[in-house]
Amino acid sequence: PVALSPDIFSPDNDGHNDFLNIDYTFDAPGYMINVTVYDASGRLIRNLVNNEMCGISGTFSWDGTTNDRQKAAVGYYLVYTEIFDLNGKVKHYKNTTVLGGKL
Repeated sequence: PVALSPDIFSPDNDGHNDFLNIDYTFDAPGYMINVTVYDASGRLIRNLVNNEMCGISGTFSWDGTTNDRQKAAVGYYLVYTEIFDLNGKVKHYKNTTVLGGKL
């Protein structure tokens, strides 16, 4: 139901893989979604989506910035997605990605 692309993204505005796309697909509409990004040490980096109503499918994008709009460091990140329906049923997904850049 939740997939990330590309595996490595580099938000350096060169027009190639500048965003991480978080794609979702459900069997029915009516789900709410939260998407949170953590660094490899488990620190909260970005509250990307908070209690947003979803359709059957869609995409959210992360531009590689933190909650305070600073550029996140190069490294591994965990994208934690929480999905719940109107009946209170909750599903959790953990996906990893790499934020790359020029050294």
